[in-house]
Amino acid sequence: MEIYAAVEKRFIDTLGLNTASFGRSGFERVICAAMKRSGVADATAYLELLSTSPEEFERCLEELVVPETWFFRDTEPFILLKQHLCEKWFPSHPGEKVRILSAPCSTGEEPYSIAMTLMEAGILPRQFHLDAAEISRRALTIADRAVYGKGSFRQPLTAAQEAFFTGHGDILPQGVPSNSILPQGVPTERRVGEAVVRTVHFHRDNLVDPRFFAGQAPYQIIFCRNVLIYLTAEARRLVLENIGRLLAPDGILFTGHAEVGILLQHGFTAIRHARAFACKRSEGDILPQGNKVLRTEDRVGAGLKPSPTALSAQHFVLPQMIAIESLHTEALALADRGLFDEAAALCQRYLREQRPHADGYCLLGLIHEAARQSGDAEGCYLKALYLDPDHHETLIHLSLLYRQRGNDRKAALYRQRADATEGRANGTVGP
Repeated sequence: MEIYAAVEKRFIDTLGLNTASFGRSGFERVICAAMKRSGVADATAYLELLSTSPEEFERCLEELVVPETWFFRDTEPFILLKQHLCEKWFPSHPGEKVRILSAPCSTGEEPYSIAMTLMEAGILPRQFHLDAAEISRRALTIADRAVYGKGSFRQPLTAAQEAFFTGHGDILPQGVPSNSILPQGVPTERRVGEAVVRTVHFHRDNLVDPRFFAGQAPYQIIFCRNVLIYLTAEARRLVLENIGRLLAPDGILFTGHAEVGILLQHGFTAIRHARAFACKRSEGDILPQGNKVLRTEDRVGAGLKPSPTALSAQHFVLPQMIAIESLHTEALALADRGLFDEAAALCQRYLREQRPHADGYCLLGLIHEAARQSGDAEGCYLKALYLDPDHHETLIHLSLLYRQRGNDRKAALYRQRADATEGRANGTVGP
């Protein structure tokens, strides 16, 4: 329907939101519910209301932006954070305060986890400054309240981590593990301790806005995880430019598993720490700006692009690439919610029903990596390279996988192949 296309464009223009990540039917349900709630039945009238009422636009936004986060999500990023600060940064920056940014911070579990990690390591609040940014007012309200239910505790916490939570009143009694299975009727909420809450500075801001955190000093650590996969190409460009402006030259960027490949194309190298999904600037590089970023954004979905071989068969590839763009968005959205089996099944169904395709196997490999199935991921990447030996994204991810395993020889080999492939595509090296 025309109304959905017009509303969709409004969200794309304002937030860079790739509404395909919600699925067309899900997006339409949100809009229909919003119209019913507003008492507006006419499509034209609702569009006018949406354009003239910031309150209505925000209400609709809150229905679309569903928080998907939990405390100490993925574990390894926080282990690397502690190791880096305690073993490298503070020893080389005595007396200085480290600056950390979590954006977007959703309902606050991530920045609070960062603060707990630092305090557990013996880093005092006066030794760090922790900012957190989010566009959703509802999410910031939850973060400010700092009370969380069982959905925020999806993995066991250590005793030291549990000590940062307090229990009283209708909140889970202190000393009871957050991940405990309790009898029906027993409250299951926990409150973040005040000492932790005081260390986090929450801000309402839009990461896609070119003015995001304008005037702020650089950050040594930025957490920006599982964001790029939900954005349009132009919005990803803006986010990358904001990160380039805000990340200190020697800073570390924590990202999502499916987003490492994008950053490797924009002046970053991966840090060797399995499952931390962290990057730093390549030595001597700055984050590319403007057209250089746009040039790489012709990749399908979050970093995949048609190979030179595939492009030579436009009559077959073009409709398939349109299909795989939708597959990529839906599968990564499922994986981001931890639904790895469903995401893998979606890819496998696509590969069964369509002609075997390098992009599809590369995507399936990414999902297996996210599910900590390194062997299956490797197999999928190798299948992708069998179909297309010059598939650049697969070469990058396979290099990263071997580097995390400590196999520097294979990592260097596949990275060299990736660089050569990119050079040929850009016309900077010969065939």
